[in-house]
Amino acid sequence: MTAYYQKFVQLAELIPYAVLAFVARIAAAVPFWRSGQTKLDGGEFLGVNWNIFGVVEKKIYLFENVFGIPALLAPAMTHFAALGEFFFPILLVFGFATRFGALGLLGMTAFIQFYVFPGDLLNPNGNWSLHLLWAAPLLLVLARGPGAFSLDYLLGKRAKPSAS
Repeated sequence: MTAYYQKFVQLAELIPYAVLAFVARIAAAVPFWRSGQTKLDGGEFLGVNWNIFGVVEKKIYLFENVFGIPALLAPAMTHFAALGEFFFPILLVFGFATRFGALGLLGMTAFIQFYVFPGDLLNPNGNWSLHLLWAAPLLLVLARGPGAFSLDYLLGKRAKPSAS
């Protein structure tokens, strides 16, 4: 059985990092993008809400009354969250300023876990497991980079002097 397992491991190790990083970037981008789209008010074109400066009023209410953001800060925090959930996933998908995008979404994840849902850390059925699913691919991309299927990689390759 160990020979079969070793062969399996050898095959699995053939998966290029570029593929892993690309899948991780998409997996991390999707939930934030979807969440951001629910915060924006109007301006939809081709299925994407482009009005990044208009936020749905009920989301401000949610930030203030459910998430416990102070009333003076709730509108600004809702706008910042919507902007982050709009721009950071775009950076991840295209692999441009990828580590910055990953860090931004990781910060949002930490804020959600530790400020909005701090009690869930001790709850076996809490949101912490969902937040781990967001954090894992973000940490991979932050630590190891976006991989070869990214604008960062392409721009980095062109910026290096040629060996001739």
